[in-house]
Amino acid sequence: MHKIWSLLYILLTTSAVFAQKENTNEKKLTILYTNDLHAHLEPQKIGWVNENRPIGGFANIASLVKTEKQINPNAVYFDAGDYFTGPYISSLTKGEAVIDVMNQLSIDAACIGNHEFDHGWQNVVDQIGKATFPILNGNIFLKNTNTLLWNHPYKIIIKNGIRIGVIGLHGEFAFYDTISEEMIQGVEARDEEKYLQQYINELKDKTDLIVLLIHEGIPGRQSSKGTTDVNRNLQKDIELAKKVKGLDIIVTGHAHQGTPEALVSNGTLIVSTNALGMELGRLDLVYNVKTDKIVSHKNKLSYIYDDEIPNDSLTQMAINKWKDKLKTITEEKVCAISKSLTRSYGEESSLGNMITDAMMHAYPDNDFAITNSGGLRQDIDSGSVTVGNLISAFPFPNTVVKVELKGEAIKKLFEHAASLSNGILQVSKQVVFVYNEKNPVGSRVISIHINGKLLENDKTYKVLTNNFLADGGDGYITFKNAISKKNTQEVLMENMKRYLSTFTVYNPILEGRIIVQK
Repeated sequence: MHKIWSLLYILLTTSAVFAQKENTNEKKLTILYTNDLHAHLEPQKIGWVNENRPIGGFANIASLVKTEKQINPNAVYFDAGDYFTGPYISSLTKGEAVIDVMNQLSIDAACIGNHEFDHGWQNVVDQIGKATFPILNGNIFLKNTNTLLWNHPYKIIIKNGIRIGVIGLHGEFAFYDTISEEMIQGVEARDEEKYLQQYINELKDKTDLIVLLIHEGIPGRQSSKGTTDVNRNLQKDIELAKKVKGLDIIVTGHAHQGTPEALVSNGTLIVSTNALGMELGRLDLVYNVKTDKIVSHKNKLSYIYDDEIPNDSLTQMAINKWKDKLKTITEEKVCAISKSLTRSYGEESSLGNMITDAMMHAYPDNDFAITNSGGLRQDIDSGSVTVGNLISAFPFPNTVVKVELKGEAIKKLFEHAASLSNGILQVSKQVVFVYNEKNPVGSRVISIHINGKLLENDKTYKVLTNNFLADGGDGYITFKNAISKKNTQEVLMENMKRYLSTFTVYNPILEGRIIVQK
């Protein structure tokens, strides 16, 4: 007899209750949701959830969604963007493999996230054009025109007699804050509030409920540790709901912030998962036709443990197909590591140390190297390191840039880093950076030493970074005023590969490069 999978059991029992006879005026709806899947096609170990049990995976998500839909005809499944960029399969195929696998997930609608633009805006159109599920966006335009990049701003879905208007948008700030400038030359994001109200007005007489799928707010905390500050991390969504009329539900992405309970703002329910496919969100609600109101709701986030759920066979076949195509590249061995390379959003990390040291190894005539914590997307487990591991850890096609900056400008960069709005700067071994996280933003830097000497405001320093930061990404706009800037055109991943190849066994260590006073 087969094992009884506990998570499926929860779905079955919940849906059995859900399917009971309804009040004539009351109709029930189940919204399953994900966000920020980041190409984590296969289960992974996430330490702050469980150090031993793999979690997530698209084949598991597909199994849960399809099972729910079989037993509950009132269920829909939405995704709030950032399905590209993560493990190597996405980067090596520019997202094509991700769309191909997502075609098996039984998605009813998805929006576009910032990481869908990591290979250029033209590639966005090419890849999402291969989707067999609806992808929506109504506020990204071809520059200086009124032509939408992807002319599908909304869709009407009918479930249990409820007409659901689903709108897809991208936050304007998040668009420019987190996408490399060179990838969006020729397109522009426009005020999400304006277009949301416009589309609500167009849909209100044709629908009963209006759902927004949006990617906005603060960037996700790419770290080996979790975060629980729900309201702060989803503040942008809370504010947006207050500024419009007629919006019932927001399924949001970008902050990587789960909602154990749905937030309520101006009568709008706001939900999100903690990202990376580790959870499937479920919002059950009751809609009263007569009063045109949601009269009750219940939200639940369920961890997706791989050992509890059978793989959906069609989804797993699609994943295996792409893995087989790419294995000659991804399985190339680079070196061994004695313990895992891990990330941190607000502190020194062993992965950040390795990447910045790799830049200095390639260009030793510079003073130091920095990279953004948000660019570190996956830990590397101890043992053998492959090219696939390196791509998954840093999946962007970023190149190394040489920048000249005055010490005064460097301090501004580190002040922005210490605000933690976009994460700390990871630094090479030449740097010791001390900050106090309790001080007011803008006054958190205590000291910066470069090669053992205190930073001098008037001195010019040679700094290595990636092209995303050099263009002012993640809010590091001080780079735009650099004395000089030269792109080496060398992909950062190649730096890492060459650097680690000099070791038989690389020993990750934390050296006190970043010191946090609390």
